[in-house]
Amino acid sequence: MSSRTHDLAMRAVLSSLTGGHRILHRISGGRLGRRFPGGQRIVWISTLGRRTGTWRRTPLLAVRDGYAGVAGDERGDGGLAPFVVAGSNGGQAAVPGWVFNVQAHPSGFVEVDGRHWAVTFEQAHGSDRDQLYAALVSSWRPFDGYARRAGRPIPVFRVRLQAPVEPPSH
Repeated sequence: MSSRTHDLAMRAVLSSLTGGHRILHRISGGRLGRRFPGGQRIVWISTLGRRTGTWRRTPLLAVRDGYAGVAGDERGDGGLAPFVVAGSNGGQAAVPGWVFNVQAHPSGFVEVDGRHWAVTFEQAHGSDRDQLYAALVSSWRPFDGYARRAGRPIPVFRVRLQAPVEPPSH
């Protein structure tokens, strides 16, 4: 499959999955869809649009910093370890819009298992980025193929929890 064909197909798949995930999350009051079918954690990030100035909410697969895999992603630190997310866009050549948003506005929000936090997004680089991406790959094997397919470096971010907040109204 050509890169363009893959991107068109993946865009349709991601759009459908994300739309379905949004509906499931909304009708269940956030109780369903907290994990992928394989058990991988889903976090909802809220980023401020760099051009629109409006808040955007995106579900992403995440692991805890320093903890590869599904069962080992909890620490005895009260849940304050950063999450790690990647701008893989399902292996598409295009970088997802949320990446540009957090590069322009590194403060935002995250919802994890029904809890809401103010956060700071911090992009990882070099060997630090490579280690964090390897943790994502160990949790969700398709990340490995995404990196090859995209033909671009996949940005990786730590989502640093700042303080619990009431659910944002955006």
